[in-house]
Amino acid sequence: MRLMTEQNPLTSPDKLQLPAIQLPQLKALMTAWGKPTFRAKQIIDWCNKGILKPDEMKNIPGDVRDKLSNETLCEPLTLIRRECSQDGTRKYVFALKRGRFAGKMVESVFIPEEKRGTVCISSQVGCVLDCPFCHTGTQGFEANLSAGEIIAQVLAIKADLRNEPLTAQNSDGEALHSDITHIVYMGMGEPMANETSVHESILLLMDEEKLNISRRRITVSTSGLTPQIERLGDVHPVNLAISLHSAIDEKRNTLVPINRKHPLQDLRQCLNAYPVGKQRHITLEYVLLKGINDQSEDLDALIQFVNPERERVNLIQFNVFPGSPYNGSSKQHMREFAQQLISKGIRATVRRSRGDDIMAACGQLKANTKAD
Repeated sequence: MRLMTEQNPLTSPDKLQLPAIQLPQLKALMTAWGKPTFRAKQIIDWCNKGILKPDEMKNIPGDVRDKLSNETLCEPLTLIRRECSQDGTRKYVFALKRGRFAGKMVESVFIPEEKRGTVCISSQVGCVLDCPFCHTGTQGFEANLSAGEIIAQVLAIKADLRNEPLTAQNSDGEALHSDITHIVYMGMGEPMANETSVHESILLLMDEEKLNISRRRITVSTSGLTPQIERLGDVHPVNLAISLHSAIDEKRNTLVPINRKHPLQDLRQCLNAYPVGKQRHITLEYVLLKGINDQSEDLDALIQFVNPERERVNLIQFNVFPGSPYNGSSKQHMREFAQQLISKGIRATVRRSRGDDIMAACGQLKANTKAD
């Protein structure tokens, strides 16, 4: 099954976005412009370094740079600002340039650890879903991102890390990773509600001529759109994370309203069929909310729902945002909740919150509607 529709760079009515152009397309453009096709590989190499401005592509002739500038959208995003957390996390705020969406803003996060550097990318401006404990959900839905805009987030962060490498260290004085090794679709938006662009962007991430990131290092997080999950498994079986947050339908209907359309029974069947590689697991994400989904009945329901051979549970601290009616469970209660899962043979971890001092932690992303 193939969802991606190939764009013909010679006939497409819309200006192509440079980050989304693959090598064969770029070679076709060079031929159409009467230029040698080897220029295409040179341009791709510059893009892979995060350099999208033709003027900075030093080995590309001026007339080709002019063509790129005039006939493609080289930089689909404008960096509005970058914020740096005390723990080394960086949050990036971008503005779109495309048509009627120009000026709408989206956020991405780079999360450095000792042995990996993860980019948390967005797939939508705002979110099509309405989960009440998520700051992004309060923004509403404004736009689906194109594949080029999704990839441009990664390339912009890559360029920033090259220009200003991290100097942050962990609590033991160890240096944090200053390069991109992993991609997670866990930023703004529901990735499976922007299915075509997400599939196209995954292809671009994995393309050997482009970023060449293994599918084992790519994770898509979804609230549980089961038909789309099934298609993802058929086409691009990357790592899967599910925003679960309750294993009781009545509670999940409130916390994750898409559950009313795709209830837990359907989700369970879908997860049982999703392709899981050797020594890999589906991650069930669970934000612990005090008095809401952290009680004994919630624990029992979660134990019954999890398939320990295929899944692990990632318990997430609730990150406060302005106007939220929720409070998070205490750290002690989170540890006890995790231990109860472990005692039943379920892999469970408590995720360390990162970047909450700059509103970059899980569930905190929310951009202004328009750039100033």
